[in-house]
Amino acid sequence: MASPKDEHLALSSGIGLAGLAISNFYEVGRDAFETFREDIIEVIVKPNKTSAIHWYLAYFQDISREIENISGNIDEKDFLFNFIYRTLDEVNMIPNLPKPDFDNCTDNCHENCICKEKLDIWIEFVEDNSDSINDLIIHSAFQVIFQNRKFLHDFHLELANFIEDYIDYIKTAQPDSVTEKNRIKRQRFPKWLINAVLYRDKGTCSICRCDLSYLLRTQNTIHIDHIIPLGVYGSNDASNFQLLCETCNTSKGARSTATSSINVPFWNMN
Repeated sequence: MASPKDEHLALSSGIGLAGLAISNFYEVGRDAFETFREDIIEVIVKPNKTSAIHWYLAYFQDISREIENISGNIDEKDFLFNFIYRTLDEVNMIPNLPKPDFDNCTDNCHENCICKEKLDIWIEFVEDNSDSINDLIIHSAFQVIFQNRKFLHDFHLELANFIEDYIDYIKTAQPDSVTEKNRIKRQRFPKWLINAVLYRDKGTCSICRCDLSYLLRTQNTIHIDHIIPLGVYGSNDASNFQLLCETCNTSKGARSTATSSINVPFWNMN
């Protein structure tokens, strides 16, 4: 099985974004779906590496807005610069720009000094590259959320309500992606998605925990399962899948949303 290539991940920023998105989902989830309606409809009919979770995270992530909020709430320019520098370091985008020297500046307010001029250059760099910075932080946050099958269950249950409300619109916009029973049509699972689910679930059935890696036992059959089934307005979004064995997948049926929050910790506390 081919593994994803190693890459730089902004995990501190990503974890912060993931926590914000999860804690606010039950209040603003539907608003986010409405905000990115066309984009979400595009990715729920066929697995796409930019998932509905990515679009939901985009509802919260805006580096330009964060800088504006910090600028409006504090007087310390060095705090703002440190935030900008840490963020750029996280996304591996440190530019070759002059750094402000706040410690040795004679202007305590930093309103009419060279420090302010240099800080403005850094702010301008962030503004010019905000789309790339936001995408990298969202990509990192997704790595955190994708491991949380319980949240994925709740997310896609709410998304199913959205799909049910818009199924006629989806049928008009994507006529080849909707069945005669007004449900999203099943699609083939791309190899990158199968690999991702196998890797996340550690080659283990999400429900009964039997081995599906073929490293220990070879008689179990791998099934990639829709967490929220298509029959109850689930989707083919890339984040709506889990690894099951044949027995659990068969017994789960076409309407059950059963999953598990069990994972393998790095170590046990007892």
